[in-house]
Amino acid sequence: MCDYECFKFTCNCETKKLLSYCHFARNDPYHQCFDVDVIRNTFMQSGLCPGHVAQQEAAATQQRLLQRQQQQRR
Repeated sequence: MCDYECFKFTCNCETKKLLSYCHFARNDPYHQCFDVDVIRNTFMQSGLCPGHVAQQEAAATQQRLLQRQQQQRR
């Protein structure tokens, strides 16, 4: 049973970070563990996950480009 930390974001996304491999995963050449993941700590984050932050930035950039195009047409 490998140990993980869990990070929960305000957008309801969560990510896991590996803390340590279990005995079986350490001895496996590909570090595969077919047992249960054990969450040792859970940390609540005060913002959005990196994926949603990137989505917001891309949408804002696209909106600025559209506004510039509309202003140039006038």
